[in-house]
Amino acid sequence: MNISHRWTRSAGALAAAAAVVSTAATAGAAPVRTATTTGYTTTTYLQHALDLPTTDTTPAIEPVTYDRFQWLLQQPGDFAVLIGDPATDATFKARARDVEVAALAADVKKVYWFDPNLSGNAQVGSTTEPNLDIRDPDGITSLDPASHAKYGNAWTNLVGKYLGNGLSVTQAGLNSENATVTVLPAAVVNDNGATDGHSTEVGDVHGGALYDYTGGTAPANAGHSFFFIYNKDHADGGAAAKIVAWTDLTSPAVDSDTTKAHVADAIGAVTGGGANVAEADQFAWWKDEVNAKQATQAPAVSDGGNVPVLTDADKADGWRINQITYPELVDLLKSDTDHDAVILFGGTWCPNTRPVLPSINKYAQQNDVQVFNFDTVLDGGLVGGSTTSATDPLQTRNTLGTNAAATVTINPSFLYGDLVSQYLDNIKTQYVPTTNSTVTYYPNGGTSSTLTRINKLQVPFVIGYQGSTSPDPHGGVTRQWIIDKGNGQYTEYMSQWRLTNPQPNQLGLTIPLDAPIWSTINAQVADFTWQTDPSTLYPNTASDTDDAQYLVAADTATVTYTAPSSVSVSAGGSSPITISPAALSAALSAVGTPAPANLSAAKAAYVAALNASSPLTADLKTIVGAWGVAQTRKNSVINAWGNATDPGTVAGGVAAVHALDVFFGGLPGGVVSHRSVTAGPVAHGAAPKITIAIANDYGRVPTGNVALTVSRGGTTVASASAAVAQDAASFTLPVLDTGTYDYTLSYPGDDQLLAFTENGSFTVAAADAVVPPGVTPPVVPGVPNAPAVPKAPAVPTRVAKKTKAGKIKGAVSKGPTSRKSGKYKVTITTPKGRTAASGKVTIKLKKGKTTKTVTGRLVRGTLTVTLPKLARGTWKVTISWPGDAHYLKASVTGVSIKVIK
Repeated sequence: MNISHRWTRSAGALAAAAAVVSTAATAGAAPVRTATTTGYTTTTYLQHALDLPTTDTTPAIEPVTYDRFQWLLQQPGDFAVLIGDPATDATFKARARDVEVAALAADVKKVYWFDPNLSGNAQVGSTTEPNLDIRDPDGITSLDPASHAKYGNAWTNLVGKYLGNGLSVTQAGLNSENATVTVLPAAVVNDNGATDGHSTEVGDVHGGALYDYTGGTAPANAGHSFFFIYNKDHADGGAAAKIVAWTDLTSPAVDSDTTKAHVADAIGAVTGGGANVAEADQFAWWKDEVNAKQATQAPAVSDGGNVPVLTDADKADGWRINQITYPELVDLLKSDTDHDAVILFGGTWCPNTRPVLPSINKYAQQNDVQVFNFDTVLDGGLVGGSTTSATDPLQTRNTLGTNAAATVTINPSFLYGDLVSQYLDNIKTQYVPTTNSTVTYYPNGGTSSTLTRINKLQVPFVIGYQGSTSPDPHGGVTRQWIIDKGNGQYTEYMSQWRLTNPQPNQLGLTIPLDAPIWSTINAQVADFTWQTDPSTLYPNTASDTDDAQYLVAADTATVTYTAPSSVSVSAGGSSPITISPAALSAALSAVGTPAPANLSAAKAAYVAALNASSPLTADLKTIVGAWGVAQTRKNSVINAWGNATDPGTVAGGVAAVHALDVFFGGLPGGVVSHRSVTAGPVAHGAAPKITIAIANDYGRVPTGNVALTVSRGGTTVASASAAVAQDAASFTLPVLDTGTYDYTLSYPGDDQLLAFTENGSFTVAAADAVVPPGVTPPVVPGVPNAPAVPKAPAVPTRVAKKTKAGKIKGAVSKGPTSRKSGKYKVTITTPKGRTAASGKVTIKLKKGKTTKTVTGRLVRGTLTVTLPKLARGTWKVTISWPGDAHYLKASVTGVSIKVIK
């Protein structure tokens, strides 16, 4: 991977996750760890998109995607809604800020903002993405006219069902991956306020429905921005009036004070005022949509159809997956984030994304991480048809044809292509530009540019992304949840609910539930973990002696003979014979000894019996049919268990879940390790050796020093420090007297591993004692099948006592700004003639409550680190050095950093 050096082993670690043997770091539970991740939130986006003041830390306005917006419009209660686009309405930002002020003053907790311009004209690098405003589909000039109708349907779907009059909407394939919408002019009325004299509109002298299409065309205000109160059950004079109250924010006469007054009046139409305006959080939407789509697409019990994907238990410790719009994603990626942001690509429509949502949320909770979700299908799979098809104009992750211009501008793949090439150009995917299964796009959305290929990710796709403080010039992907095949190729995790969450009597098997084999399979399911070797569970297809366990009394089969020697078997079939366990037993008894050894021999015997008109033909036919069906069922069990690198199997599904644990646990910050120590016994007169091997499940490469203290009777007899090399540290001690010695190995902890301490003992044999040849030194605490420990440089047999180093100085060599990084130099002097200081230095920068950390390694006693962009003000500097093999640790205050612009 072209990623930060700290993560050079991440992909491989994920690939091998299913084969790693994990042991507790120390006795008891592993320490709880909080990952250091981005501070970016929805508030950050609103400050950038709407210029909300930084003092508004808990804004009422919350952006919603198309998928979530249409769901909100189906929920009970009075909802406050904002519709508008800052890119196409020059006054929208100011009016939105007025809405925010009025809403907060009225104690409104949420105003849901839907931007009908699905691209938001987001600024990706130097590119302004083309307009995708569904209110004016013919204005989407970046796409062919053939795509305009579906973009228009996305808008009129909202109008015809919820927000206006004059349109009739029918939806086919709801909750499938192929949902489509048909919109026709009709006398559908969602709001009767203009006709019954009881209108509660505010700020619009014309009255009428919010969007009135009864004239057969789009109304003049279709592109306006609005604030309104919506209640799907509201009625006026006994007739539907879903728009309780509204105000047009685009009117030229509207100013700030007028807007605030009209918004306050609209909120006042809610019984009980702003405090009673409804809220519906992200989890409620995720749960409803995910479970509804899962029930539609995989209803069979054998597919887990009776087990909901999400339950209220998933929210118990906070729901951590937040779906964001395309403009929000772009803003997140280009922001100056200090640490990794976790991004999940996928949507509720996707049968492969849904199965891992509970696990993503679980591990995000455990590591205190927020996950940002982006659905590459801009309508959430509700309007455009097949979500994975290149003909769906709302799918941004598409492969375009290259035969004619008419086929290459069907969909906005430029949104995906520009974003990935600008911010995520180091992602590793299963499909790469050297194959046909890639995304092709015109940069900037213009066909005058060169058709370009780029990596095509499949969903679900989870990455750790680091902002502009990353070593990569524009940030980049620092961590991926993917299978590294070790040959430059990758496999993406695309599993099923029954495989990531295996349940009794499921696994997608069609074996009758009363077959005796289910008791064995269900016991195996109960004990299956990511550490289980699935091959130990495979049925023995070389033998047919246990085939009766796969059969039931009602089983039948059709055995077909094709001359001269071909025999095929199918369950049931057109000419069924009984193949129950009893029938099989009777047939085997009738055939007697020697009976056929296996299915192949049974088929040969059956053909011979047919040709000889043997009275055993019928019995052999029963054996062939029973064994043939049983063998098919055995193979289905083998295929279901699969292996850890195949996500379409139980082993692969469980490995995918474990790999998520590895992914989240390996986010920035030290991780838990597991160790094995090899120590003595040794013969009298020999130098004892102690070696510690350090492993972890997160792809981290420890680079610090391990300290060793050896004592006897409470008195220290030797001490040393050795650098970790190749995941191990080794010590050669001085020759010691006969007796038993205690040792302590300690690691101080860093940005790679949490601190640990290992204690143990070893013995030095008496002069006349003999250590039996071939004795394997004990391993403490013991890792089963631990690999051989690579040799690392030994410390001198006589360990010199550590002394203090000289002065530690730190100074700015290139001042950072809020827009540019800088440089900071650290020098550690040592006495003349002594070894130069070595090892890693940690530099902590602090301004108020904000802390940043940078590290570097000394080269001949000096280092220069790159400082991140820093906010204006004075940053205090603390320099920490853990010491090395010659010098004691030290911590000093360095020269402060003053940022003036």
